[in-house]
Amino acid sequence: MEQESVFEDIDGEDGEAIHIFHQEGDNIKSYCRMTKADEIVIGRVLVSPKHRGEGRGKDLFDYALKFISREHPTTPVAITAMCYLEDFYGSFGFKKTSERYDIAGHQHVDMALEQ
Repeated sequence: MEQESVFEDIDGEDGEAIHIFHQEGDNIKSYCRMTKADEIVIGRVLVSPKHRGEGRGKDLFDYALKFISREHPTTPVAITAMCYLEDFYGSFGFKKTSERYDIAGHQHVDMALEQ
């Protein structure tokens, strides 16, 4: 909603994806989705606006990467990152693998986890 990118399962992968979220009561505070084919792609990473600045994005990403390390230790990991978050993902060991490009009016870059 915040990025004005409202769509339902546009790629048809939600049913097979791994969904990780932190929920308290009826409130989802953070969420991401992981899809797996030749690589694991972490996507739709979000933190509720009222819970930003609390370290929830870092906690969510730490959890997701530990899950991947435990369940899929040899599978490459990739992400399509909004460019302003490139340093954030870089702090987890992701390196840029593409030039910047536009998705729905927002600049993105592909990144891969160095293993």
